[in-house]
Amino acid sequence: MKLGDGRTRIKTSRPFVRWRKRESWPPYDLIEETIADRAQRKLDRLERLYHVGQDKVWDGRQVLADLIRKHGRPQLDPARREPALRILSVLLWGELAAWAISADLAERIDDVEAKMAATSQAHDEARHFYVLRDYLRAVGEPVPRLGGLGRRLLLGILETDSLVHKLVGMQLLVESNALALFRGLVDAQVEPVLAELLPYYERDEARHVGLGVLYLPRLLRDLSTVELAGVAAFQIRCLALLMTAGLTLRKDFPALGMNAREMATHTVKLQNDIVREMLSIADPDAGRPRGSVRGILNPAKGIGPRILDFLHPPNGYAAAPRWQRAALDLWTAGARIADRALA
Repeated sequence: MKLGDGRTRIKTSRPFVRWRKRESWPPYDLIEETIADRAQRKLDRLERLYHVGQDKVWDGRQVLADLIRKHGRPQLDPARREPALRILSVLLWGELAAWAISADLAERIDDVEAKMAATSQAHDEARHFYVLRDYLRAVGEPVPRLGGLGRRLLLGILETDSLVHKLVGMQLLVESNALALFRGLVDAQVEPVLAELLPYYERDEARHVGLGVLYLPRLLRDLSTVELAGVAAFQIRCLALLMTAGLTLRKDFPALGMNAREMATHTVKLQNDIVREMLSIADPDAGRPRGSVRGILNPAKGIGPRILDFLHPPNGYAAAPRWQRAALDLWTAGARIADRALA
């Protein structure tokens, strides 16, 4: 179009209605976490394990000295001395293995926050070992050697090159069984100094499982189907060794007033809680069966409760069917032979 001064106006077409992308409503993103937010929250929780561990450090030498000053030199009842020493031997060498395993994890884990959590755990496990060693020295009794089955279990976790296997063996299995033993010894009031010392261990160990809960699902997510089968096989092997080693102590638990079924039930509950916690923070996985974590077996599900009832009859050994008592006796005899042979 020509203007009076000779210029030409270029006609531009403007739409009568300007369309714009409709935003979804309600704006859920205002309150929902993004993937990045969820990842950062997990990292923050891992780092917090380290700082909480530092805040809750207790002086092992001082605590033990104060308890001995309060109760006198620890003395075990002669009638319960041998069974108590056998169980304390398991705990002592288990703490040494836990120290070595957590130190290995601290060295090999690449994630800084998880490395910090493993470092804090290694610090705790070192204290657990030397305090229990000093307690046993104060008792003045020779500590029995570790049985072959327990030794094979701990060596398997120590020597594996797989971080996933180490975390499964340590965080899911060994720690939960140790917590049940601590609780059983405290409830049985085996010895006053020990009864007040072990709750310190329980508080630390309950915090340690957080490393597996927060870090393990991330590692499992990247494994192939074959590798996941290997994780399950490793867990089954560890469970078999734990159950068989436990049968070698079958007479020691009642001698100390410890209820083996209650401890086993407590262990399964702890492991179920760990799996549930892992599920609550794990990233969605369409290929994962409902209520499970990839590659992890939950002893509270499937045949787990039936195995518990078989090993620890609900109404006691005497009320169990004859076939079950015969099978338990045979398994126990075989466990003791294997325990001595592997030692």
